[in-house]
Amino acid sequence: MSAEKSYKEVSGFITQIVNTCISVLKVFVRSKFGVHLPTAQEETCIVLGNGPSLKKSFENHPDFFTKYSLICVNNFSLTQYYEKLQPKYYVMLDPGYWFGNNQTVIDTINCIQTKTTWEMHLLLPPAAKKSVLLQQLIKKNKNIHPTYFNYTVFKGFKNIAHRFYKKNLAMIQSQNVLVASVFLGINMGYKKVYVFGADHTWHENLHVDENNVLCLKNVHFYENEELIKYTPFYKGVHTKETFRMDEILVTWGKTFYGYVALNEYAVSQNCTIYNASEISFIDAFKRIKL
Repeated sequence: MSAEKSYKEVSGFITQIVNTCISVLKVFVRSKFGVHLPTAQEETCIVLGNGPSLKKSFENHPDFFTKYSLICVNNFSLTQYYEKLQPKYYVMLDPGYWFGNNQTVIDTINCIQTKTTWEMHLLLPPAAKKSVLLQQLIKKNKNIHPTYFNYTVFKGFKNIAHRFYKKNLAMIQSQNVLVASVFLGINMGYKKVYVFGADHTWHENLHVDENNVLCLKNVHFYENEELIKYTPFYKGVHTKETFRMDEILVTWGKTFYGYVALNEYAVSQNCTIYNASEISFIDAFKRIKL
C-alpha cells in the first residue's frame, strides 16, 4: 500500500470519527425526541417532483397516480392536479415557506387552505411552527394534520447514521426537497417509492449575464417553458443573494450525493426507490419505464 493511499485512508477515518461525534452532539442539542411520522397503510407511494417532465407522466399514465399514496412538494397546490389527485402528504423544507413573504409562497399556502377537502399530512421542520401564515392554515383547515420532522443533518459512519435516521432523530442532507420527501416515505414504512418529475436539468438552463450575475430559467411542469425567462438565481425564496457559479456547482454536487446516500439507506430498510421520471439526471436510483 502506497504512503499516499495510507494517508488518505487514515485521514478519511479520522474525518468520519470527527463528523460522527459532531453529528451525535447536534442530535442531542437540536433534535426533538419522540417524533412519530404517519404510518404507511400500503406498500407503495409516489413522490412528485415539479420538474417539466411530470406533465408528460400525468398525460401518459393518468391511472397510475390514482393507485397509490402521493407525496407532493412546494408549490404543487397551485396546479389543477392538486384537487384532482388529492395527495396524502405535502412536504415543505425551504425556510422561505415560513420566513418569506414571496407572493408565490402566499398563494401556495392559500391554495392549500382553500382547496384541501380531504385528510392530508403536512410534513415540516420544527422551525415552521414560528410561521404565522402556516399556523393560520392549520387552524383554519382541520383536514390538514401537521407533522414536524427533525431536519438534523447527520454526517459520519454510515451504520451509526442509519440508526439515527430510523429513529427520526436525524436526516440525510437535503439540498433538494425530493431527498427529504423520499426519506420520509422510507421512514413511514413504504417499501416501494416511485419518483416522478425529478428532471434535475437545471445545468442546461444556466446563464451568466453581462454583469456576472448567475441566472436560471427555472421551469416547472405547470408552466409554459416558452414564457419562462432567465432571472437571477437567488439562494432562497426569502433572500436576494444570488449564487456564484462555484457555489451552485457545489450545492448541486451535494444534491446528487444526497440521492446516493438515500439509496443506501433505502436498501438498509428493504425499500426500493424507482426513478420513473420521463427525463432525469439522477443516477442513484433504479430507472423504470411504466
